[in-house]
Amino acid sequence: MITEENGTYSWRGTIDVNYEHKVFKILFTVIGAVCALFIVMALVMGGEMLGVMLLTCLGIMAIVGGVCFLFNLNAGNRKQAYTMTEDCIIFGGGKASNPFFYKSIRKAVVYTGRNMIELHTLVGHGPVFVDHNEFGFVRDYILRRLPETAEVVYE
Repeated sequence: MITEENGTYSWRGTIDVNYEHKVFKILFTVIGAVCALFIVMALVMGGEMLGVMLLTCLGIMAIVGGVCFLFNLNAGNRKQAYTMTEDCIIFGGGKASNPFFYKSIRKAVVYTGRNMIELHTLVGHGPVFVDHNEFGFVRDYILRRLPETAEVVYE
């Protein structure tokens, strides 16, 4: 539910399960590539390092897999806090807040079926999750404030 106070809108959106799974796949790919690099380095260094590197990589993959498994048990129940003002949308709250100023957004991808808007700037991107009933309001509010040069894609 969106609350409004002095022109500032706040809500907590449920993070999409598919988005979480995408993050897990990226994490596994990066960790797998690093482990492959370590194994190649061990092969170049000599035979006795290969066993140590293989065990290290298996341990790292097991830890990452366990963490992803634990997070996956709660998939679809995690929420992200948002605050929308005239100038920006703020992801999170407190010290961990991350503002996205509308004037710096280069691309917005609107996923109507998933109630998500992904905002892209020069240095990063962030998803905005909104309940189905309030998606239209948030989408229109954000899109009206984007620069004319921003690309808007509907999927």
